[in-house]
Amino acid sequence: MKKYILSLAIIFLVFLKVEVHAQQRGSLWFNVISGVNSTWIVNQNAYGNQEIEYSAAFGLTGGVGVSYFHNRDWGFTGSFLASQLGQNYKGYQAGGVAQRKIKLMYFELPLMVMRSIRGTQYPTWVSFGPDIMLLLNAKQDYTRDGGSPLPNPEGMIVKETKERFNKTDISMNFSLNRMYALNYSRKTMILISLNSAIGFTDINKSTWQIANTHDQYGKSRNFYIGAKVGIMYNVKRLRIKYW
Repeated sequence: MKKYILSLAIIFLVFLKVEVHAQQRGSLWFNVISGVNSTWIVNQNAYGNQEIEYSAAFGLTGGVGVSYFHNRDWGFTGSFLASQLGQNYKGYQAGGVAQRKIKLMYFELPLMVMRSIRGTQYPTWVSFGPDIMLLLNAKQDYTRDGGSPLPNPEGMIVKETKERFNKTDISMNFSLNRMYALNYSRKTMILISLNSAIGFTDINKSTWQIANTHDQYGKSRNFYIGAKVGIMYNVKRLRIKYW
């Protein structure tokens, strides 16, 4: 996970090339966005079985949103997204070679405050705020070659597993965003966004919060880090000013 965070930090530095540029304020924009996330579940829940090593997982995300730039420094944005989250595992378990995939599909509603970054070549801002995620579907895939019997084999069966997870997850979302003009009038812009979210709540239902083989249990939390690309269309200019 550290290498993904380091890679994102390097991209952030490239993103923030400093120059002077103009930007609108008092304007309302409609957004269509899509992207890909590196997804993780912090604290593995193996349902009382031996844990498996983490493996990288990726999921698609996309939807629509609205952004309002109140003034040169502040604004507000909200989106309606469908997002694939979850976690992959691959490694030894109970003497056998195992692979496990947790696939979660969420309806995601980030409601965020925008803060501009002054002195950048293109309109650039950071966003932060709560991210409400509603579970739409959940599935577990699992295979294992060899090894001894598991303490709780029922926990590893391949099936739809929506009943094991809470319907709602609350996260904190952070993003770094930049706009590029597509035409001279600046009514249509390309949006590039680098973002991350970390869950506050345990995604597991209480009946499935099962201690591991060391008799310990840690809350499982959604985490993702990724990038989005989209189109922003200026639906209304409340005041036409630049800075």
